[in-house]
Amino acid sequence: MPSPPTPFHLLRAHHAPLSALHFNPSNTLLYSGDQDGFISILDLRVRRVVAYWQAHQGGVLGVEEWEGGLISHGRDNLIHFYHPLRKPYISFGISTNGKNPNGALELKRSLPTNALNFCRFSLTEIPSEDGEKGKGREKQAIMAVPSLTDSELIDIYHVPSLRRIHASVNMLSRGQQHVAASSTAQSDPTRSGLVMSLHVTYLHQSSRLALAAGYEDGRVELFATPSSSLHRNWDARMSTGPPVWDRLWVGKGHNEAVMGMAVDSDMRWGWSVSADHRLVRYDFEKVLDDKAVSVEQDVIKAHFTKQIGNSSVAILPDGRVVAVGGWDGKIRLFSAATFKSLGTLSTHRDTVHVVTFANLRPPPILGNEGDTSDIDEISKDLASTLELGGGDETIASSEEEDEELDGVPPRERWFASGGKDTKVALWGLMDFSARDQA
Repeated sequence: MPSPPTPFHLLRAHHAPLSALHFNPSNTLLYSGDQDGFISILDLRVRRVVAYWQAHQGGVLGVEEWEGGLISHGRDNLIHFYHPLRKPYISFGISTNGKNPNGALELKRSLPTNALNFCRFSLTEIPSEDGEKGKGREKQAIMAVPSLTDSELIDIYHVPSLRRIHASVNMLSRGQQHVAASSTAQSDPTRSGLVMSLHVTYLHQSSRLALAAGYEDGRVELFATPSSSLHRNWDARMSTGPPVWDRLWVGKGHNEAVMGMAVDSDMRWGWSVSADHRLVRYDFEKVLDDKAVSVEQDVIKAHFTKQIGNSSVAILPDGRVVAVGGWDGKIRLFSAATFKSLGTLSTHRDTVHVVTFANLRPPPILGNEGDTSDIDEISKDLASTLELGGGDETIASSEEEDEELDGVPPRERWFASGGKDTKVALWGLMDFSARDQA
């Protein structure tokens, strides 16, 4: 096994433990948020900070780029929507006390939310209803967040209207059980503790939405609803009929709270970590394909790591590799298929709160089947920033990156980690697809 890499870049802009990281779709910007509410934006072409400001009066739970702008979720019970960062990007220095915010994004609007349980929002793009095509159309998405009124429940919002469509989707009566799981996991089917992690995904082939939720008591639930359900409002607390969201499965892989959870892009597999030494894998594809699931073990498979206490987990976009951030400051890489150890990354002095992989390719185009009218437009939009094949030929010479000169792998093989030590580490990983073919 080759020796593990060291970070090729350390970002020291933050002065509080890191809590959120996100690569933009073209891997040209890295957004990071900390537990004091500050957000920084790092231009990855020149590895310089181009924005740094206090976005929330409390820790940042999550950050994600949407329509070129930023969405941030904070412990101050607000989700902010920002206008895109203005070009040209201007880098600047960060003082040692972190008191010189600069380049704050222009706030567009905000959504009140419930941040009692430290659970960040989850966002998935859905096909446009108006049939408009090409550049200039407004994209639409669905956002899942903890309920405003009850931290054990989940609400669904439409973006960009910010209209709540479905409320308390996981509030099911005992007569509404559509669950295949062990009896131990159903001891109290209506309560599972605080929602700790949410992941909503639009399933293109079946035109459904799938929702995975991890809870304070170690349970994980999987829900699904047809996309047609988005056309009507629904509140489980007021409804006496069948649920709009069917609970397909519930299982318990941990004895303590789900500290971190990740799913792949198609909701085929899910992964979770906790205060224990378990890395748990969930075969969601088996449930969503309506295959026979007789017991909990048909869906859950646990791997016992040597490290007790893990706080974060991420999946390589192609589903090959899982990264786990531990309380001991180390990041362990595993094969998603076999749980085989692929190496350990070590640079943080304390808990690794957040880990994330760069994107492998441009995001998928949503629309009618066979419709490619948007591909050229998006290709043009990304042409000035997207790196293809490891080179920077599409970037103007004045902004040329030195990654080929300093031996750093292409950006689609980058990986970022953030810890209690306030550092953000950027790593260049090996090509795991080439390893599999060898």
